[in-house]
Amino acid sequence: MLTNMEIYTLLVYLVFSVVILSSRIGCEELTRRQITSYLLNTSRYDSNIVPDFDEEHPTNVTIQITVHDMHSISEANMEYSIEVFLRLWWRDPRLDFHGNTTSVTKLELDSKNADNVWQPDIFFRNEKRAYVHNVMATNKLMHILTNGTVVYGIRLSLSLSCTMLLQYYPFDSQRCPLTIQSFGYTKDNIDLHWRDTNPIIIEEHLEMPQFMLQEDEIVISDYESPYSDTGTFSTLTAELVLTRKAGFHFLQVFVPSILLVVLSWVSFWVDPNAVPARVSLGVTCVLTMTTQSSGIRQSLPPVSYVKAIDVWMFVCLLFVFAALLEFAYVNVRQRKKSKMAVKPDDKTDGNDTGSGRTKENDGTEKNSTLIECLTKAFSRTKADEQMVAKRTDTISRVLFPLSFVLFLIIFFCVCGLAPHPEPGDN
Repeated sequence: MLTNMEIYTLLVYLVFSVVILSSRIGCEELTRRQITSYLLNTSRYDSNIVPDFDEEHPTNVTIQITVHDMHSISEANMEYSIEVFLRLWWRDPRLDFHGNTTSVTKLELDSKNADNVWQPDIFFRNEKRAYVHNVMATNKLMHILTNGTVVYGIRLSLSLSCTMLLQYYPFDSQRCPLTIQSFGYTKDNIDLHWRDTNPIIIEEHLEMPQFMLQEDEIVISDYESPYSDTGTFSTLTAELVLTRKAGFHFLQVFVPSILLVVLSWVSFWVDPNAVPARVSLGVTCVLTMTTQSSGIRQSLPPVSYVKAIDVWMFVCLLFVFAALLEFAYVNVRQRKKSKMAVKPDDKTDGNDTGSGRTKENDGTEKNSTLIECLTKAFSRTKADEQMVAKRTDTISRVLFPLSFVLFLIIFFCVCGLAPHPEPGDN
């Protein structure tokens, strides 16, 4: 039999053991798996409902975009392709786990578990085509911080529309938009914001063959887009300024065109009597300029206004065609003959009598004198026409180059001072 003292001592020991065991169990840290299972339990978390759905304020979503690559900028289709890393931040109070006994500061979820967390339903309003990279796995990341802040990232390739103004092509600059908007939730539920620091990041290795991205001229804005039947939606816009590099067009368009125009001037030094040589040279230059102009038009949209490249090709074609017309004028003056015709009388008058032989001799002498005078006059006229033709070639040797050089100075000065598009022009 136990005494009262022994029973009391045993009870105190048992109580003390239970308290110690309970304290040890309470101090045991929860693992990441346990926290994830608890937070994403469907009995307490519904990924189909906005975090602040029952509150009087919308869920603030912060957005940052890193431009990894730009390519396939098409004037004909009025679009450009871009590869971006899209990052979003928002706070979901239902995912707050800072009160739990754990040293975990964030949870990293894979793409499968990320689908069990509510995500903003944003889309790119000027998108034509898009896809998510999924090699070797879907390129998504999601981190959940202790206070319920969710960090979401995804890698996207987009083809976006861009209305280009080509009046100064190929010395133009384009302002191409990138517009983000919530698709299903109005501003009452989701409010989009650009990140305060570095909202648009351009990677250093970004390089394009025909364009240069002006990082210091990127314009960002946020505004509300009202729709009469569905409500007002939060919208973000970033305008990327692309300046065209004209080196390709100098090598492929301007230099060959200048050489063709100069080649057409060679006919001014060719003898006007060498008709086949001068005609072949002029016609070849005209056809070559026409073919080059046609090839350039195929890569551009059929816009209704005049472009700088159209002015260039038209003037070059005009110079080449004018050189061909100059030879036509020279050839006409070279071959011009006197309008006066010589008609010698081979028959005598039948009414002449015996004295007709004397009259015939007198008439023959007069006709010979007349023919000699006409021949001298015709020779002088032909010599004058040849002189005019040669003088025309001499003047053209100076006039054509000076006129073309003047055109070059005016054209490149005007195009070099081409203004950059202002925000909202496109």
